[in-house]
Amino acid sequence: MNININGSVDLDVIMRVDNLPSKGRRLKIQANQTQCSKIAKHLKIDGVEKFHAKLLAKPIKSGFIVSGELKATISQQSVVTFEPVIQHIEEDLKRLFLQGNRDETHNGAGSESFIDLEGGDLPDYYNETEIDFSNYLLEVLALAIDLFPKNAGEKIELAKNGDENEKLSPFAKLKNLKLN
Repeated sequence: MNININGSVDLDVIMRVDNLPSKGRRLKIQANQTQCSKIAKHLKIDGVEKFHAKLLAKPIKSGFIVSGELKATISQQSVVTFEPVIQHIEEDLKRLFLQGNRDETHNGAGSESFIDLEGGDLPDYYNETEIDFSNYLLEVLALAIDLFPKNAGEKIELAKNGDENEKLSPFAKLKNLKLN
């Protein structure tokens, strides 16, 4: 039940998915300090203070649906002052898993396919009796991280002098070329 993420993060997030009970199967994850450090290193952020997840896998006709929640507290440097910024992340989880291979889902000639552009993510496919959800959880966490973290009240100041902006602008150079 170990997962290898750039230096081995041991998260117990493997669930047996064959013969799921109709009520579903639950899994709780709480990363320890060593695991949090390795997650932070993998995501290239300063730190992960907390990483908790609750999953519920419920069977459907051709697979199962995983739902739950992910809670994490991370720290990164501010893009303005380079001071630490703490971000509290709470994400709802929901992903569809279908049994089989993605390649088996192609349609024959003359068949129609409906693609819901407003819907959620495309389903994931599996063939195993046990599934490791660690990559899914890390993906959700990575997508929730603020790409430009800054503390409250911090602003990025842009130069307001029109002459300086024009000198820096590539359009100013084109304007000068046109005038010459």
